[in-house]
Amino acid sequence: MKNIKHTFVFTYDRFDEISTSRYLKGIKHTVLCHTKEQKKSFLNAGNIFGDIVATGQPKGLSNNRNFALDLMKPGEWAFFWVDDLIRVTRFDSYFQTKESRLAITSANQNDYRDRFNRSCSVQDLYKIAEEAVIHAEQRGFALVGFSLTNNPMFRRNKYSYRGLADGRCWVVKKTDLRFDTKVQLIDDTCFTALNKKYFGGCVVNNWVLPDCKRYTAGAFGSMEQRMEQKIAECAYLVKTYPRYIKYANKPGWPPLSHVVIR
Repeated sequence: MKNIKHTFVFTYDRFDEISTSRYLKGIKHTVLCHTKEQKKSFLNAGNIFGDIVATGQPKGLSNNRNFALDLMKPGEWAFFWVDDLIRVTRFDSYFQTKESRLAITSANQNDYRDRFNRSCSVQDLYKIAEEAVIHAEQRGFALVGFSLTNNPMFRRNKYSYRGLADGRCWVVKKTDLRFDTKVQLIDDTCFTALNKKYFGGCVVNNWVLPDCKRYTAGAFGSMEQRMEQKIAECAYLVKTYPRYIKYANKPGWPPLSHVVIR
């Protein structure tokens, strides 16, 4: 890879369910767990197709994200993945389309929904990511994300720059920024806000969608199991980064349990 020098998969205890490493088979990557015991269990389960490192860090995604940054040189870019990938899809004419905006309307959105459902190989994804990194460098940004929705109405523009870079799949540049270890569940909101504060935004490629299970057994558990901590983290983020993060209502979720990028 010309610009992307590392690939990290962050995991905790999904020994049998970890799926991202299989997608990355053939791509040099490092799975980061926390303890030697976890590492042994992952190796015994046989679902790791790269290297695996026990970091010795306390439980928490931000802790291991900072560990990954410490393995990088300043200015290097790395893929950061969660462990429960289902599949990656892309716009079917991604490589043939020269325009940066699609003519998606309410009348043709279902057609485009189908067109966004093309399976994206890991080789194509890395080619797309390299292009996005160059685009980010040209704008002075240090974070690349991908779509967080399959709704075509939010995917007209190939790139957007102000919203959330979803932490399921990122390309991160090593700068002076660090992950806030007081935020472990919604670290992507926090890190996007920090990038907005220090660099003015990030690049989000809306024509590619990494789909993951989210909030399943393992790690911090289901959404119900995480809710108390999530509410506490939301309060911390709104208090600490008020210019960049605010509360927002989310259907079916308790009050004060969801925040968004301003």
